[in-house]
Amino acid sequence: MICEEIESSVQRNDPAMAFSLIRRLRGGSKRIENIPIKDRNGSLILNSSDRLERWREYFSELLNVPSTVDQQLIDEIQVKTLTKEEVERQNANPTVEEVRRAVKQMKSRKAPGSDEVTADLLKAGGEPVIRWLFEIFTDVWKNEEMVEDWSLALLIRLYKKGEKQLCDNYR
Repeated sequence: MICEEIESSVQRNDPAMAFSLIRRLRGGSKRIENIPIKDRNGSLILNSSDRLERWREYFSELLNVPSTVDQQLIDEIQVKTLTKEEVERQNANPTVEEVRRAVKQMKSRKAPGSDEVTADLLKAGGEPVIRWLFEIFTDVWKNEEMVEDWSLALLIRLYKKGEKQLCDNYR
């Protein structure tokens, strides 16, 4: 019966439903948050706060690599001077039309961020949501102070292959 539902979803061109049914058919898997990991010396870490600290350490080392670019090369790059009109255009307040266009261009059926707000939800909100977003963006623009959450990133560990207890086996 579930196979028929999957086939029907595919025929209706509804991949989201098809994959949801496939995941349900496949059954749950052990969440990676609960898997013990190894520290840099190969010792197993069982404590959840110590595991979290190891992931922080791992991603900090992975993502904060010193630059290998020669500073002299950077200094030799010539910066193009903008016209007065272009400077004014780039410094202008955002418009309702820009917000409307940006929301329209957002990809549907994508996972939400930590705020749990999806592009589909913003699109479904219509003009009231566009106006509300416009007010937020205008306030941020005028005060030159960004919402703190906008500077945060959410890292999702995806297991690749190999030993699940090694941080290097995730992307």
